[in-house]
Amino acid sequence: MTVDGLAAQLELIGRSYEFVSRDELLAAVAGEGSLPVRACVVTFDDGLRCQAELAVPVLERLGVPATFFVAGKPLAERRALYVHKVHALRERVPDAELLRLAGADDVSAEVAQEHYRYDEPDAARLKYLLNMRLPLEEREALVGEAFAEVFPDEEAFVAELYMSREQVGALASSVGAHSYAHEPLARLDDHALDADLEASAAVLEDEAGERPRALSYPHGTPSTVDARVAARAAAAGFRVGFTMERALNRTLEEPLLLGRLDANDAPGGKHPLDEIPPARSRYFSEPVPA
Repeated sequence: MTVDGLAAQLELIGRSYEFVSRDELLAAVAGEGSLPVRACVVTFDDGLRCQAELAVPVLERLGVPATFFVAGKPLAERRALYVHKVHALRERVPDAELLRLAGADDVSAEVAQEHYRYDEPDAARLKYLLNMRLPLEEREALVGEAFAEVFPDEEAFVAELYMSREQVGALASSVGAHSYAHEPLARLDDHALDADLEASAAVLEDEAGERPRALSYPHGTPSTVDARVAARAAAAGFRVGFTMERALNRTLEEPLLLGRLDANDAPGGKHPLDEIPPARSRYFSEPVPA
């Protein structure tokens, strides 16, 4: 989305909704405040440099608060997230060729496009294979080897793509966590899941000066978020969690399973929904403790 497109979409949404900040949402969840009837939280995932350099000036000009969900690994290790290695490779190598090299003939386009509805079939199948289906060790080896060959200076890649420590610090009052390594959290065992959440919180506490209480789940789909993940997030101190369920939140009764609209789905997006359903709690088999 262009800067002008972002401004136009925010102005359109602002005609029907009242924008609220991360802390206003957290206060409402804690019972220490209330939200407008038609409240809207603007969110950005991944902690990308372009968000700080391009989106923040637009938000400030329009007076719109936002929450930036930042992954820990690029900050702590100056290493790229796996998902962005895939994106970078796809810019250089056609999806069909990557599918052939990965041996993905049995990946269902229908299943893949449940996760990546705005991608072409080959792109959806490739992303599903590399992000969801392959065992973690196998996919890391496959993508890591190719990435190192095409992008030998990973630190320079990271510096160009992600926010710096200084930029994260400047946005301290608007920062939330996006896990540490951007893994599908439901695929991690309890020990690895707890370690990821703790590492994410510790990195942001160092950079932003406070422990994060808002979390955006990587991928955010039913196969990557479940009741166990949300319960472990609550135990780690998170009080708000955003999935990628395409829904409006009618209540704050289960704040760790909030629905969220992609910019494409929202008013002014490429494919705005004619009717936005309420959150259905379908990501979880049982209520998650707040």
